[in-house]
Amino acid sequence: MSETAPSRFLLASAVVCVLACAAAAVVPLATGASRAFTGSVTSSGLLGLVFTVRSVQLLRATGRPSLPAAVLTTIFGGWFMLAPLLYADTGFLPTAGVQLAGTFVSTFGLYVVVAGITGEADGAS
Repeated sequence: MSETAPSRFLLASAVVCVLACAAAAVVPLATGASRAFTGSVTSSGLLGLVFTVRSVQLLRATGRPSLPAAVLTTIFGGWFMLAPLLYADTGFLPTAGVQLAGTFVSTFGLYVVVAGITGEADGAS
C-alpha cells in the first residue's frame, strides 16, 4: 500500500458518513415530518454533506483524515440523534430514520477523528 493511500476501512467509514448524512437530509422529506423538523434537519443534512464530502476528498488526496472536517461530521451526527427529541410530534419514522442516520454519522465520524488523532491512517499499522 502506498504511503498516501488510506486504509479501506477508514475510507469506507468516511463514505458511510456521506451516505448517512444524505439519508438524514432525505428522511424528513420522505416521511412527512413537520415543516420545522424537516427544515432544520434537511438543512443540517445538506450542510453536513459539505463537511463529509470534504472529509472524503481530503482523505483520498492526502491519505490522512482531516480533523476539522471529521470533527464537524461527528457533531452533525450528534445533532441528528438529538434533533427529533427537541421537536413535538415528530413521529416514529422521522425520529427513527434521522436518529439511525445520526448514529452512523457519529460512530463512523468518530472513528475517522480517532484515526486522525492517533495517526492510524494507513493500512500499514
